Amino acid sequence: LVAVLAVGLLWIVLQTILTVPAIFADGGFEAVYRDGQLRLGPWVFLANNVGIATAIPLVLLLSWAFFGQRPRWASSIQGGFRWGWFFRCVGVVVPFWLVTIAIEFALSPPDDLGPRWYTVLMVVGILLTTPVQAAGEEYLLRGFLARAVGSYFRVEWLGWAVSTVICSLVFMRLHMAADPWLNVFYVGFGVASSWMVWRTGGLEASIVMHVVNNLLSEAFLPFSDISGLFDRSSGAGGPDVLIGMAVIAVATALIIWQARRRGIAITAAPAASMQVPAAPMSYPPPAPNPYLAPGSTPEPGWGTYPGVPQPRWPQDVPPQTAPIEQDPLFNPRPWESGDRP
Repeated sequence: LVAVLAVGLLWIVLQTILTVPAIFADGGFEAVYRDGQLRLGPWVFLANNVGIATAIPLVLLLSWAFFGQRPRWASSIQGGFRWGWFFRCVGVVVPFWLVTIAIEFALSPPDDLGPRWYTVLMVVGILLTTPVQAAGEEYLLRGFLARAVGSYFRVEWLGWAVSTVICSLVFMRLHMAADPWLNVFYVGFGVASSWMVWRTGGLEASIVMHVVNNLLSEAFLPFSDISGLFDRSSGAGGPDVLIGMAVIAVATALIIWQARRRGIAITAAPAASMQVPAAPMSYPPPAPNPYLAPGSTPEPGWGTYPGVPQPRWPQDVPPQTAPIEQDPLFNPRPWESGDRP
C-alpha cells in the first residue's frame, strides 16, 4: 500500500510540474480554463502525454526500491520486454484499428480539417509522446497496481478478478468522463487489457493495443481544432463506442490465440529440481608394485592407479646417515644435586 501511494503521489507531482509551464505556453489559465471548461492547447496536450509517461520510470524504480525487484521484471514474467512478441501483436492489432477508423470516418467525418499553426508540432509530438503515454498507463495500472492488488490473494483467478475490477475503475476515473457510454468503453478496454496481460504473461500485447488505439484515434488532431478534445461531458459519447468494444474483443481473442499457438510463456519457469549428486568415481584396487622383489611385502598405500603418473626408477635417494647420539643434558633438573655421570 505504501508503494502504491508513493507512486501515485510522485506521479501527480511530476504531472503538475510539467503541466503548469505548458498552461502558460498555451496562453495562461484564463485561456485554458475558459467559460468554466478546459480548452486544450498543443502544449498542454503534449505535457499531459509526457506526464503520464513518467509512470514508467516511477514504476520501475520504486518497484526496485520497495520490493527489491529488478526493473526488467516489470515487463513480463520472463524478465524483459519481449520485442519479438510485441511486433507480432502489432501485426495482429493494426489491421483491426485501420478498419475501425475507416468505418468511423465514413459514419461521422471530422469537420473543418486543414493546416493549423500547430500542425507540425502536433504531428511530431504525437509520434514521439503518444506511444510512451499509452505504455505509461499500462505500466502504472496493469504492471504495478494490478500486481499490488493481486498479491493479497492466494487464489490466482480471484486475485486477477479483483485487480481487474479495481484497475478498470481507476482507468475509467483517470479519463474523467461524465458520459456513461465513454465510461463503458474505458471499463471494457481495461478488462480486455487485463485479460491479455494475464493470458500472455506480460504487458506487450496490452501496450500494443493501447498505443495503436491512441495513435490512430489522434490521426486527425494536427489538422483540426483540439480545444474541445478533453470534452467528456454527458453526451460526448454514444452507442457507436460499441463498435470499438467489439473490435477490442476480437483483437484480444486473436492475440490470446496467437500466444497459445506460439507457446508464449504465461507463468514463471519452475525452480530447477534438486538432483542427487552422482557417487564419486572409485578406482580399482591398486596394481602390485612391479619393482618389489618376489615374496616381499609392499609398503602401505603403495601401488599404481590408472591414469596417474608413476615415479620413474631409479630415483636418487639421499644417503641415510646414522642418528647422532647426544650426551644427556648436564643436570637437567637443577633443583637436584649430583655429579655428571
